Order: sequence, then structure tokens, then C-alpha cells
Amino acid sequence: MIIKLVLSFLIVALSQPDWSPFCCILASALGYAIFWKGMLCCASKKKRFFLALVWFGGVQVIHLSWLTADRYVGPFIYLLVVLIFLSLGALFGFLSLFVQEPKKMHISRVLAVAGGWTIIEWSRLFFLSGFSWNPVGLALSGTLYGMQMASIVGVFGLTFWVIFTNLMVLRMWVRPFAWGVSALWLAVALTPYLFGYAEVTFHDRESERQKNSPLSVVLVQTALMPEEKTTFPGSIEPYSPLDQWKRMLSLLKKHDGKEVDLLVFSETVVPYGTDHPVYWPESVSEAFKEAFSVELDTSGENSAVGNSYWAQSLANYFNADVAIGLEDCDERCVYNAGFLFSPYSERCERYQKRVLVPFGEYIPFDWCRTLLAKYGIYGSFQPGSEAKVFPGKKVPLGMSICYEETFGHLMRETRLNGASLLINMTNDVWYPYSRLPYVHYLHGRMRSVECGMPIVRSSNTGVTCGIDSVGRLVGILDYERAGSKSTADALYLTLSSYTYPTLYTHLGDELILVLGFSLVLVDFLTTTFSSSSFITNKLGTWGLRKNDE
Repeated sequence: MIIKLVLSFLIVALSQPDWSPFCCILASALGYAIFWKGMLCCASKKKRFFLALVWFGGVQVIHLSWLTADRYVGPFIYLLVVLIFLSLGALFGFLSLFVQEPKKMHISRVLAVAGGWTIIEWSRLFFLSGFSWNPVGLALSGTLYGMQMASIVGVFGLTFWVIFTNLMVLRMWVRPFAWGVSALWLAVALTPYLFGYAEVTFHDRESERQKNSPLSVVLVQTALMPEEKTTFPGSIEPYSPLDQWKRMLSLLKKHDGKEVDLLVFSETVVPYGTDHPVYWPESVSEAFKEAFSVELDTSGENSAVGNSYWAQSLANYFNADVAIGLEDCDERCVYNAGFLFSPYSERCERYQKRVLVPFGEYIPFDWCRTLLAKYGIYGSFQPGSEAKVFPGKKVPLGMSICYEETFGHLMRETRLNGASLLINMTNDVWYPYSRLPYVHYLHGRMRSVECGMPIVRSSNTGVTCGIDSVGRLVGILDYERAGSKSTADALYLTLSSYTYPTLYTHLGDELILVLGFSLVLVDFLTTTFSSSSFITNKLGTWGLRKNDE
């Protein structure tokens, strides 16, 4: 039993695409099955529950180890880690109580357990702002082909398939060398990869056939730490906002003269919001002259200008759309917003972030206010209420800010509204020198497959990259990780504008949820009506009634 528990833990704990694609394949096919086989050696249900709690909770803590980079978030983050360990572990322990011995594990129970866990994972999206991290199905994204079924059933459909495949292995343990049983499991395990190969091959051919006009995109990565952007007590003297803009212009200088359709900057890339008067127009013009040898026409500007002036000037100079993350306010509401500036346009379009980070971007409970004030958090952003799509220079553009791109149903709304390219603006610097940038990227990449559209990401410290509509990485900048600082740079890439309709875009998570609920109900009814005691009691009751008559 011990060997099975340890082996399964190592396989599943390492099943992260950036750690071991091979372990991702093993975990998707049999990692959980090995654990359940070991767990079933315990006769006591209490011991099974405890084993499953500790095992799965430990796996989640390892997968989410980036949370322990507490430099900016403080030691209270460890309370969250403990909560994740206990809550996710307890949910998996509850699910594992329904896993039976291989001889008793009927196909209805296999499907019901897979459907039940899928429902549990989906429901996590609606606690506070939602916990979208690390669904079981993410293991299938260890390979490009493995993740393609998300275009039909989304990432939670991949979760269903992983659990279903592992339970089929568990049933196989009755007759592990029977040809028919082994062939059935192998067919189930290989289905995502065979489907994915066909899917990628088909869309590559379609992309070549359609010959869509490519998009020329520049993605800016400033690589600045929080204390370098704004004043922190006891920290170094930060770059002034003017110097931050000069620094970004210097990064863009090497792309001067190139054809550019879109410039993308990260979330809250500079302080002081959108139109707060911080700069003199002459200073902006001088910075442009230094970087691009061109002077701006400032004759109509008689007062100080804000960050929007820089963004609009860049849109005009490069004749390109500029997407940029800035704080913004109107009346008494403050937003974490994304803006699109079009060349020579007098108005800019704004998108308000819809999913706010609890304790960081909004205060969920009144009792938190005193505690959060110690970290400089005194109020909350106002969340946005809708997806928005902007008419871009070549294709309609959708926006997401930070980790809301990990919510498939929200990005699906953007796609349904007509977006052909998804822009994500992120700042993952709050967990420095950790796995967060890459883990965040892995979750965001899933949206390209689910919605059949390309994605560009600009992050302050990474991952800054372009992804095509089948989830393939097109270009990437060096990002921050353990022992390595990110590179300040501007990435120029040519991205295919090829898009395609997906079943997930039209049906969303409802398809897999209806399936999951139906399978749980069928198993419940099957178990209830096949119970001999139930039938005996009913027959006895019927007989008594007949005698009374």
C-alpha cells in the first residue's frame, strides 16, 4: 500500500507542464488510479477519507507552491495555503468514499464519480471571487495534442476525462492482462491525444488555405518590481513616472519603422491612473524626440497631461492600436481598467476588470479593514459588469486583466461578443521569483483552445508571449522565475489571425455540467433501486397491503 501511495503522489505532484510533461501523461492515464488502489487496502472509510485528504491536499500545495513567495503578501498567505490543503483535500476525500473495489466498480459509478468531481471543480469558481487554479484536467495540457478536447468540453471536460480514465484503470485491476480490458483502457487514455492530433492537423491546413492576414504585435515587458514603480515604506527610490515612460520608449525604439498593428502594455503599467496631470507636454515631446527622433505637436496643449497622452501619442506615431492597463475613476468609483487607444482618435475605449482579487483589489469583509490597512489597502476597486469587444485595426479585440483569463466562461463571453483576438494584461510580480508567471500562462493558454482564437499577453515580469488559436506558443520573452529576473524588452511577433468556431464557445460549461449531473443522478437511482433491502421492503409492504385487503 505504501509503495502505491508514494508512487502515485510523485507522479501526480510532478504532473505540471513546466515540470514534467511525461508525468502529466502518466497522471492523466493512471496516477490517481494507483492512489485509489492503495487507498482501498484500508477497510475503514474514515482512514480512506483521511488518506485521500492528505494525499490530494499535499499534491495541491506542491502545485500551488508559488503562493509561499510571501515577500509582498505577508505571512498571512500561509493561512490560505492551509485552507487550500484542508478544503481541496476534504473534497477529494469525500469523492474517494464513492470509489469502490474494482470488482464492485460498475461503469455507472465510474461515470458518476468523474461527473461529481467535475461539478466540484466548477463550483470553486464562485467562492468569493472564485478559485480557478489547478483543475485536474490541466495535466492534459502537458502536450499540445492532449489539450485540444477543451475546444469541445472546456478545461472541466478535461478534468472529467482524466478522472474517468483513471477509474477505468482501477476497474482493469480485476483482470489486468485481459486483452479486451486493456484495449478499452488504452483507447480511453489515447483518445485526447488522437483527437488533438487530428484537430491541430486540420486547423493548420485550414489556416494555410484561408491565408488570413497576419497580425504584427509588439508586447512590452517592463520587468519592474513594485518598489521600482511606486513608493514603498523603507524601499529604494522608485523610477519617476516620466522615467518609466522613457524606459518603455527605449524598449520600443528597436521596432521603430516596422509595421505594427497592435502595441500591448501590462496591467497598471504606470502609476497615477489615466488622466491625472503628471507630465508637461514638452517633456513627452522631448522623450519622443530622444527615442524616435520626432517631435510631437504640443501647440494645442496648455496644461499638464496624463498617461493617456502618452498612449495616444504612441498610437499615432506607430499607426497602431495601443492596449494598456491603467487605474481609472469616475465619480466615486475606481477601476482596474484596460484601455484601447486607436490612431488619431479623440476617444479611447475602456474595459473594467470583472474578477477582483480578494484582499488585494477588494475588501470582502469589514473585519479585514484594519488588517489590510497595514499593507496599504484601504478600499476596493469597483468590478466591471460585462465583456467588451473593441474594433481593432485589423480584427475585433477582447480584453482580460490578470487572472480573470483563467475563467473560461468569462472569456467565452468575449468570444461570443465577436472578439477574434484576446489581449491579456497582467502583473504577476506580487509573488516574485516563483512559478506563478508560468502557471498563470498555462491557464491562460487553455482559453485559446476553448475559444479557437489567438491570445497575446503582456505581463510586467512575464510571461509575455503570443499564442495561436490551437494553443501553440508563437513567441515569448524571458520571464521571472526562481533565481532568475525577467528581461526588460519589447517582443515583436507576427501572429496568425486564424480563428475557428468551437463547441465550447457555443455551449460553454453547461454541456459537461449537464452530463455530470445526469451521471450522478443515474448512479444514485441505479444504486437505490438495485438495493436488495429496498426491493425486499417494497415487496413486503406490497404484500401486507394485499393481505389487509
